[in-house]
Amino acid sequence: MKKLISLCFVFLSLTLQHNAQAATVYGIEVLIFSRDNASAYSEYWPTPDKPPASGISLSSGGYNERSARSFMLKSTDKRIRNTSGLRVIYHKAWTQSVRKGRSSKPVSIRAGSVMDDGYHELEGAITVDRGHYLHFKPDLQLRRTVTLEDGFQKTIAAVLDEPRRMKSKEAHYIDHPLFGILVYATPLN
Repeated sequence: MKKLISLCFVFLSLTLQHNAQAATVYGIEVLIFSRDNASAYSEYWPTPDKPPASGISLSSGGYNERSARSFMLKSTDKRIRNTSGLRVIYHKAWTQSVRKGRSSKPVSIRAGSVMDDGYHELEGAITVDRGHYLHFKPDLQLRRTVTLEDGFQKTIAAVLDEPRRMKSKEAHYIDHPLFGILVYATPLN
């Protein structure tokens, strides 16, 4: 009888542990826009000391890209597109299993035209992990060509590497003087 009780206890413990570590599947939607009318001269933009972050491609990396029909930020996208000086650079969504801990693979972000330095206008990676809350971690570089006082043109790169804790089913905004990110995460299971 004691063996049966011990066996039941072990089985129950393993079941509870497995459920605690089970992944939640999320729909992650990311909208990134540029403030084209923002002055690149108003602040000093140091040259990044590293190339843009890399990650897995949505088309081949194990996360499933979602169709535009699933977008929750459609009306926001439309308002940004209709606002002078703002430009949507990236708007995509994907399905991702997220476990507690820091085991998620970053998603590669590349958008916009290729600049003189060989990088895309927007390049980097986004990681979504989970602790008590979801953790949204962008590591992005936005490039812009500016004309200097002497008439020469220079490519500058602004970095956005600002992790954010977030709740699901809420739009979250991450701000930068030259661009902004809106993210929306929806649990699917």
